[in-house]
Amino acid sequence: MLNNIIFNSFSSKTVLIHCDHKRRDSGSAFLIAFFLRKLGYNTILGSRLTSKSLYYLFRPELVLLTHPGGLFTPEEMEEAAKHTVFVLLHPESSGMLKHAMIDHMRGGDASIGNAYTKNISKVFTWGEQLKDWVVGAKLYPKESVEAIGCPRYDFYLDDSGHGSRSGLAMMSSFTGITTFDNRNVFLLLDQGRNLGGTYYSVKGGYEDLFWTSAAFARVYLEFLDIWCFDLKLPVHFRSYTLENFNDILYFKEKYKPYLSLDKDTPFAGWLQKRGGNVFCYSSSVIESIISKVPYICVQGLIEERLEYHQPRKELIDVRGEIYDYTYKPKSMEEFVDLAKKANDGNLSLKASPSNSPKLKKILSDYFGYPKSEPSSFRLAKEIDALIRDRKKNNHKSFPMTRLMEYTRSCYNLALHLKPKMQKTLKDYHIMPWDRNDRAFAEEYFPKLEGITK
Repeated sequence: MLNNIIFNSFSSKTVLIHCDHKRRDSGSAFLIAFFLRKLGYNTILGSRLTSKSLYYLFRPELVLLTHPGGLFTPEEMEEAAKHTVFVLLHPESSGMLKHAMIDHMRGGDASIGNAYTKNISKVFTWGEQLKDWVVGAKLYPKESVEAIGCPRYDFYLDDSGHGSRSGLAMMSSFTGITTFDNRNVFLLLDQGRNLGGTYYSVKGGYEDLFWTSAAFARVYLEFLDIWCFDLKLPVHFRSYTLENFNDILYFKEKYKPYLSLDKDTPFAGWLQKRGGNVFCYSSSVIESIISKVPYICVQGLIEERLEYHQPRKELIDVRGEIYDYTYKPKSMEEFVDLAKKANDGNLSLKASPSNSPKLKKILSDYFGYPKSEPSSFRLAKEIDALIRDRKKNNHKSFPMTRLMEYTRSCYNLALHLKPKMQKTLKDYHIMPWDRNDRAFAEEYFPKLEGITK
């Protein structure tokens, strides 16, 4: 029942890992938790809905955050830091937009000051570039920042069990016109006025993201009309984590029986079976290279008009050089031809680190790839060292009575949840009754253990 607790013993110290978004974070969080269990710890995985209550229920020795302000207000965090170690591992894309990532690692714009950063004992980045940025911005002292790579990439360290790959995958990125929480469109426009230089030009507005999302969706529809209705070929479709899944169901209805829609299979397991993947933009472009699954980027089909709405020089995170290492067809005919090759398993990577020194440097600097050992293992060891080095030990035995209380409340919640709410929780929040991502990580974990020995 309590699949979000990786239990070692009632006498063990406890770590809380905050999973900001289930589909993005939970698989790698379980890998970290399994290594922590080997080091003698209990680990609890929380979500945006549950992490705060889990903290007060179990009083962990250490909390692993994804966002500095993702769990507490500054005042609450300052009080909690008297008893708990807080560490930060960012989950956000590539970190290639300096100003956006500095704000993220601070917990807000410059006006928030050190309200969060002063209570964070250690910061982990994927690559050295972000480490240099946050140290240079004086957010954290150099000795408190460590580049360890990305734990999500650990799932690609061993691909011996995947064999031949075929079939076409397709990922959407339409977040300008569909949001997971159904925010009011005028609220989006209002809030979006402050996002210049992140999703659109500094001189632009949220309407540029509207245009971009609609243009990508139109390209997808044109391609799928040909692929599904004319060629009658199957496609494996996956929506972006922050899209509204009910909106994306339109594609499944229109293109049945050719289009299968998947949101539950862990991403690495979904991707590694495919001969190629179609996408708009995504930090998973890195996973194309390290998983050896070629990516086809549709930006080339709307390049001229896209440049007006999302200037390449300003928005390197969604339009930058890394996308040149994927296929970028300039016409629908070229797009379909590449997709056919991918579907048959006959499309190779556009580029790889072994034949491109420049790509190798990008992967190392920004993404911390490759690493000599699993990043989840390295992070678990760092957490272990931090807890052992604590001057004040707040440790108490794992609270049996509170565990029983938690079990009962989870059971009652699962029993009385309406189907619509169950679906919402399953899509976005890791919950105690979720088994899927844990099972995937458990199956893969022995391969990582073998690498660390």
